[in-house]
Amino acid sequence: MSFASASNCFHAFKAPFGKSVWRPRAAPLADPPAGRWARLLVLALVLVMLGSGCAIFSGPKRSGKSYVINGKRYYILATADGYKEKGLASWYGKPFHGRKTASGEVYNMYDYSAAHKTLPLHTWVEVKNLKTKRAMYLRINDRGPFIDGRIIDLSQAAAIELGVHKPGVVPVIVTAVPKAQARRLAARHKKAARQKDQTTAWREPEDE
Repeated sequence: MSFASASNCFHAFKAPFGKSVWRPRAAPLADPPAGRWARLLVLALVLVMLGSGCAIFSGPKRSGKSYVINGKRYYILATADGYKEKGLASWYGKPFHGRKTASGEVYNMYDYSAAHKTLPLHTWVEVKNLKTKRAMYLRINDRGPFIDGRIIDLSQAAAIELGVHKPGVVPVIVTAVPKAQARRLAARHKKAARQKDQTTAWREPEDE
C-alpha cells in the first residue's frame, strides 16, 4: 500500500512530547437502514401528492363559479368547510325589502338572513359581534356587501339582534357551521317557515 493510500486511513497528531504518531481515522457512522427507508418513504409520498396536484397546504378552494360586480370578479368557494373570517359587518333593509336575492328567494328584512360575497348560498354561519360578544346563526341567501373591508351584510332583523343596527358597521367574526349542525338548523328553519304567519312575516316596512 502506497504512502498516499495510507494517508487516507490514518492521520497524524502531536504527542505530548512532540513526537508524531499515527492512529486510525474514525470511520463515518452508517445511516441506520430504518431511518433511511423512512425518509425515502416520506419523500415518495410528497412527490406523489405534488404529482397528483394535491396541495399540502391550501386555503379554501374555488368552485369555478364566479360573477362580476362593479368590474370586479368574485369566485364562489367550493365548500364552506373550515371557513372563518374576521372583518366588518353591515346591514341592509327597506330599499331591498321584497326584492329577489341571489338565491332566488324574496328578501325579507324581518327575517334572519345574511349576504356574503363568496360562501356557497344556503351556508349556515355563526356571526359574533366582537364588541358585545353576542352571536347568532344565520343562513346565507344573498350576495354582498361590495365594499372593501366588509365581509357580511345582515338583514335588518339580524342586525337588531346582534347590535349592528344602530352603529351600522361593527367588527365581527364569521364561522361556517359544521355540516351536521347546519342540517339541524336548516330543518328547524323550514319548520319555522311553515308555521309562520305569512301576513305578518311579509308586512310592508314601516316609514322611517
